[in-house]
Amino acid sequence: MTDPLANVQRLVDDWERDAEEKAARYESMRQEVERISLTRSAAGGAVSVTVGPNGIPSDVSMTEAVSRLRPEQIAAAVMEAMRQAQAAYPAELARIVGETVGETASGQHIVATAERNFPQVEPDGPPTAPPRRPRRDDGGDFSDESYLG
Repeated sequence: MTDPLANVQRLVDDWERDAEEKAARYESMRQEVERISLTRSAAGGAVSVTVGPNGIPSDVSMTEAVSRLRPEQIAAAVMEAMRQAQAAYPAELARIVGETVGETASGQHIVATAERNFPQVEPDGPPTAPPRRPRRDDGGDFSDESYLG
C-alpha cells in the first residue's frame, strides 16, 4: 500500500523543482536580454544607431560623410537607422526567448509586445502598418464599422 503522505511530498518536491528550473530559465533570459545590442546604419554608413535592451537607442555615431548631407538628410538617416535597429529587436528577443524559456505563453507575450512596439521596416521606408480592411458603402446605416477608417 502506498503512503498518501509520501505521494503528496513527491508532488510538492516535483513542483518545487519545476519552479526552480523555470526561475533559472527566466533569469537566463533576463541576462541575455540585458546584453542585446543591435546596430544599423543608414546614408551609406554615414549614420549608425545602436539600440540596447527594450529597443531603446543607446548610441548614435556619424562618419565624416555626414558633412555632405543636409540637416534634414542627417535627421532622416538617424531615424532610418534607429527604425532598422529597432525592427531587428523582436527577432533577437524571439531567439533569446526560444533558447531560454521556450514556447511559453509569457515568452510569446514578450515577443508579441516587442513586435507591436517595433514593427518591421520596408527598405528605405517607414515601419509597415497592419493592412487596412477595405471600406464598403454602408448605404447610410450605422453598422458596427468605424467611420474613422
